Amino acid sequence: MGIRSGRTSGSRGTASFTLPTAVLEVEPDFVAAARLEGSRRGGRAVRRVVVRSLEPSTLAAHPSRPNVVNADVLRQAVGEILASVGNGSGQIGMILPDRAVRAGSLSFETLPGDQHEAAALVRWRMRANLPFPPDEARISFQIVSRQPGHAEVFAIAARGSVLAEYEAVLEPMNGGPVLTLPATATLLPLLPERESAQLLIHACSGWVTTVVVAGKQVCSWRTRDLGETASESWSQEVTAETSRAVASIRDRLQVGIGRAWLCTRPPADGELIPHLGRELGCDIETIVPPRDLTGTLSAEERSLYEHFGAPVAGLVVNSGKNP
Repeated sequence: MGIRSGRTSGSRGTASFTLPTAVLEVEPDFVAAARLEGSRRGGRAVRRVVVRSLEPSTLAAHPSRPNVVNADVLRQAVGEILASVGNGSGQIGMILPDRAVRAGSLSFETLPGDQHEAAALVRWRMRANLPFPPDEARISFQIVSRQPGHAEVFAIAARGSVLAEYEAVLEPMNGGPVLTLPATATLLPLLPERESAQLLIHACSGWVTTVVVAGKQVCSWRTRDLGETASESWSQEVTAETSRAVASIRDRLQVGIGRAWLCTRPPADGELIPHLGRELGCDIETIVPPRDLTGTLSAEERSLYEHFGAPVAGLVVNSGKNP
């Protein structure tokens, strides 16, 4: 499921796609790249991982305003890490900050069978969640549940001009990405499928996203900017925002959270999990990228994969679920 005008099918915010040979993630604090090898039948593996920090004020993720503050610095950083992983002219998938997009779960009594009509209806329903004119949005959606008289859709929208900024970074090197997703969407395949409600908490580069998943359905998606939070109060800020999100979910959806999954990049200090556990009253488990998805990584690259590579792992896992 990439951000474009169109429809896909699948579950939990994931869908069938051709996994590119390299994945690039761009965040306000860092850029990361991974090279993937192997076939679907033989299994995909992560062969190289490179992460570089970004200079402050290189990127300011936002859904409606310009994101790339210093294009030269960003382009240089991206060029260096792509050269390091050795992708050459292969296809590239791009992972964006959650803060740069809007996502949501929508319910419909009926959904047109025609793709263009359905896309127009989803765009119209997403308009209240967009801080820019709906006709400027690139929208991708998938039907996660369809029964007589009811359909559930998970949709992702991004302003065309914002996406163009990220795509322009790659165009001189590889002609632009073949797949574009927000970071948290790539984590969903790493969650076990359970009918009871699960909470995914993803904190990265000054933002935190909370997603509630029940069975195959994304019930709620909420991203908030933490701003320039001091390191000593970061755990409290993440916990407070998660608590607000869960309270809102309980009020709107009347669901309880049975289990919570946490992904922080870079890894959080030891205070966050106890804070969250006490506040939410449920078990908190850390998302760890599966080790069996890696090839012969060096010790340094394996550490980078474990600390930053969960989104790449999610893409590889998802490609295996959708042969």
